[in-house]
Amino acid sequence: MRNTGTLKSVHHRKKTNMAPARGFYKPFFALLVLQLSAIAVTLLDQTSALPPRPRFVFGAGLREPSSSDAASNGKPFRVLQRPFGKIAKESLRKDLIGQCSERWRNATLDHFSRVTPAGGATTFPQRYFVCANHWRPRSPDGTIGPIFFYLGNEADVTLYLNNTGLMWESAPEFEAMLVFAEHRYYGESVPYGKNVRKHMGYLMAEQAMADYAELIMEIKEEFKAEGAAVIGFGGSYGGMLAAWMRLKYSHVLDGSIAASAPIWNFLGETPPFDSGSFARGVTYDATELAGSAPTCVDNVRKTWSLLTKYGSDDKGRSFLADALQLCPGSEPKNEDDVLLLREWLAAAWDMMAMGNFPYPSSYITNGHGNLPAFPVRVACSYLDASSPKDGELLAAMSSAVGVFYNHTGDSDCFDPLGGTDPDSDHDANFWDFQWCAEMLMPFSKDGVNDMFWDEPFEMAVAVAACEEHWGVTPRRFWATTEWGGRRIAAGSNIVFSNGLLDPWHGGGVLEDISDSMPAVIIPEGAHHLDLMFSHPDDPLSVIEVRKFQRDAIRDWIGKPIQPRNQVAAAAAVATAEAAAEEEEEEQEPQRRGRCGGMLGRLWRGARDWMMGVLGLGGAVGRDSLEAGGGGGLAGGGGRRWGEGRDGDETV
Repeated sequence: MRNTGTLKSVHHRKKTNMAPARGFYKPFFALLVLQLSAIAVTLLDQTSALPPRPRFVFGAGLREPSSSDAASNGKPFRVLQRPFGKIAKESLRKDLIGQCSERWRNATLDHFSRVTPAGGATTFPQRYFVCANHWRPRSPDGTIGPIFFYLGNEADVTLYLNNTGLMWESAPEFEAMLVFAEHRYYGESVPYGKNVRKHMGYLMAEQAMADYAELIMEIKEEFKAEGAAVIGFGGSYGGMLAAWMRLKYSHVLDGSIAASAPIWNFLGETPPFDSGSFARGVTYDATELAGSAPTCVDNVRKTWSLLTKYGSDDKGRSFLADALQLCPGSEPKNEDDVLLLREWLAAAWDMMAMGNFPYPSSYITNGHGNLPAFPVRVACSYLDASSPKDGELLAAMSSAVGVFYNHTGDSDCFDPLGGTDPDSDHDANFWDFQWCAEMLMPFSKDGVNDMFWDEPFEMAVAVAACEEHWGVTPRRFWATTEWGGRRIAAGSNIVFSNGLLDPWHGGGVLEDISDSMPAVIIPEGAHHLDLMFSHPDDPLSVIEVRKFQRDAIRDWIGKPIQPRNQVAAAAAVATAEAAAEEEEEEQEPQRRGRCGGMLGRLWRGARDWMMGVLGLGGAVGRDSLEAGGGGGLAGGGGRRWGEGRDGDETV
């Protein structure tokens, strides 16, 4: 999800390494930066304003911090890690698009009106990918593999296709078809072509979900997959769609994995959403508790006062340009430009916090080079001086934000007031429209509980900006009105996951809604880390969360998944047993005595032995299979973290 405040904030840019155009922000400079959530474990412990704790905080209680943790720059999140081994599944990541079929469909432009849309167009080309290498079509016994469906969000769908490792790594086990659907108006699924900006009214989450519902029905018809379970996956805005679609189209999705989905990030919530949570969340990542240099937060905060100190005249602005390594000709010309410069500096911290993964990753940069492992820690390493001089502090801040803006190492200077990333500018602007039209999220900062500056949320300013740029007046309570806010207990089969290093978790579901809608917490997780591919540096918490999610999927599907060879073997055993019984019945009555009973016992013994070897454990039959190991969340089959295990208390 894009870090959106008003239409002027650099914080709108998700996964971009370049600054927004100058005119994009005017006339409002420093408002509504999406803010990151409550200060991780200690905040959950100490702040009564946050929701109650979830039952599932993974990776907690494994061991006490050791001296080795202190030696590694004080990383209390450095928990016991499980060896990844040789079977790393890295080959899955090679040319993933090549394992899929790119497809197009004529999607309905307006699902909710019988009036012909403007210009006469009734459909638009929607792109999606089907990856069926591991899928099990319907077998003679009627069984069929599930469909794993990624609900595309505000970017080119190939970004999610290439990064959603949870789906790829689960497909062989579940024998699932993978479908990655592109969200209308993003990527290549753009209505009206070059005239799209004149027809923005059809860019709505409701319309996108109707697209996905129709597409799922079409896929089931084409692949003769009626009755196949469909599991939704999504992260960030995609996770919000996954949750909302399960609530609205429960007959289409059997369950959803909603990762880093801030569905409670809106006005009208009860209790109210804490608009300062995002800024505090970014700040948390820069603290010693999260593994960063002890002086980082104070030095970041001091930088803003230096911008004010030197930004009021030409000489001071020249000093700022030199110290921050700005390119010739890109120095701020006035105090308004200094405010834009401040936004540009702060945006890097927002992006690095979202991408604060435990290994190098290109996800936040849209594939344009890797950020280092724990980029916030790396950035803070430049701000470790206790009492730097003004020029030294500004130079250190330049190096710190360079971890994001110069992650490729190709730039000798920065142009913060220059152009935009051509790959993400379109998508970022269109997310701004959605923010104005239906996703109004209030965000603020105070400069005291976070490392930024005082900037309250002002509804009047937000409305004016939306009306000026898009001609749209925000409906303050629409998201809560449409999707139910916190009152969604009537739903089912949704796993909400959040990482405490992710700035978005303050608007996420941090408490169980019901037994079938649990909240799982990843203390060391950044933005939907659990959806990513497995990595040797994954913390144990995310490994356990992925296991929990797969157990939930098994429960939603309704019975254990059997690979093809086990299904075939089980059918062969059943056929042999039936033949033996038939032969037995045809024997003379005297043969049905002692010898007949022995034959029956021999067949049953051979059957049970083969089923045991195959891991099917017991007599053949639907009832026995379901009773023999369905697991999952219902009936006590699935292991709940903190239950029945010493030392793993519920948190």
